Amino acid sequence: MAYQRFLSGLGEKFVHSFRSIDLDFTELSRAKLVICDMNIMEDFEEGALSKLEKNFPAANILFLEEDHSDMRVKFSNHRDICRLGKLAEINVIHSTLKELLLQVSRKPKKNQRPRKERIEQP
Repeated sequence: MAYQRFLSGLGEKFVHSFRSIDLDFTELSRAKLVICDMNIMEDFEEGALSKLEKNFPAANILFLEEDHSDMRVKFSNHRDICRLGKLAEINVIHSTLKELLLQVSRKPKKNQRPRKERIEQP
């Protein structure tokens, strides 16, 4: 999988790949970054994203959607959830991945206030 090679190249040693989101992820619930790149029907995208948000409460999420090139970002407490169309250029996908990974690798400030939830759209 291209993402595994890309993330390994950024220094990540623990990269896992799954073919289903209906698995028990309790061992991986402390994941830093979750990438969902599934060829699924649009009707199921919302359900899949909410399932990922629930199963990975602390992870930044990159959710690749079909048939558009827009990016929607939801800032929520200490994580970001990016919904990016798979028609976006590969360098946009790579730079988004790098930024999400850098965010979770930074040590939080001691007096950091939680961010209010907001949604940003282009």
